[in-house]
Amino acid sequence: MARNIAVIGAGVIGLASAVNILEEIPNVTVTVLADKFSPNTTSDGAAGFWEPHAAADTPEHLQRHWGEVTFRHLEALCRTEESSVAGVTTLSAYHISKEPIKDEFWASTVYNYRQVPTEEISRQYPHAKYGIFFTSFLAECRMYLPWLMRRFKEQGGKVVNKHVFNLEELVGQYDVIVNCTGLHSRSLVSDDSMQPIRGQVVRVKAPWLKHFVYDVTADCAVIPCSNNVLITATAEIGNWNTEPDPEYRKKLWKSCCTIFPSLKHATVDYEWVGLRPGRPSVRLEKEIRKVKDEYLKIVHNYGHGGAGITFHWGCAQDTTALVAELLGRK
Repeated sequence: MARNIAVIGAGVIGLASAVNILEEIPNVTVTVLADKFSPNTTSDGAAGFWEPHAAADTPEHLQRHWGEVTFRHLEALCRTEESSVAGVTTLSAYHISKEPIKDEFWASTVYNYRQVPTEEISRQYPHAKYGIFFTSFLAECRMYLPWLMRRFKEQGGKVVNKHVFNLEELVGQYDVIVNCTGLHSRSLVSDDSMQPIRGQVVRVKAPWLKHFVYDVTADCAVIPCSNNVLITATAEIGNWNTEPDPEYRKKLWKSCCTIFPSLKHATVDYEWVGLRPGRPSVRLEKEIRKVKDEYLKIVHNYGHGGAGITFHWGCAQDTTALVAELLGRK
């Protein structure tokens, strides 16, 4: 008899977990429960660039592990004919600053990582003196999430449009529940440590820009995507406002035009505000609750901050291992 698994949440964390569970554990039925699907998830608004970011105090060894596994997954995908459909490609980046930039712990994972000489940086970006250069992957979620969903359904995965208010309402229906609800975990599992990390982005038409540049000093980024260029900066912890701030947009535009003056000729595609699921550390662990005369077996996989894309496949694999343990399979 097939064992029934429910994955709550259809962002990049939820779909990656659902796909991994379905493909790696034999004789299971997997159902994704969510009230928001692409293109309406928080993941859809993300740039999708592989780089550990806003992961708070998540232990470095976990960031290394999850990030490395995800990087290798995107690397393998990028070498296939599916990469264009999935929205996965390589993208080179500069981090620039007026102050020295120390080497990142993930330097050995990405391609072509190097400290850039001051002369080279100042020739390209006169307001900066220091920088690093590297090549990583971009996974554009407005393509990547539908690709994951198709992969999930092709393997027999089920989808139910449902808002889950309390995990206990699922008692007796599933053998294991996987909680990938991001910020909703604040109310779903009473996790008061969850806080929004507000991000406001402006997407513009500027096809002449080919490099991702993050200005550390100004705290703003310009990220070329397939159909537009994303400019952003905000990481406001505790701010629940999902309406674009016109004053912030002016400040952002000014800062990014310092990096690329040609942006003054770009036209706005659209604006978006998203709330990243902030937490002191990513929560990835199993839990067993007793509800009356039954047991509720849960795997939590949420609180990735700004590193959901960067960690998603590594976290999904660890989630699958925990589900297998709860099912009695090592």
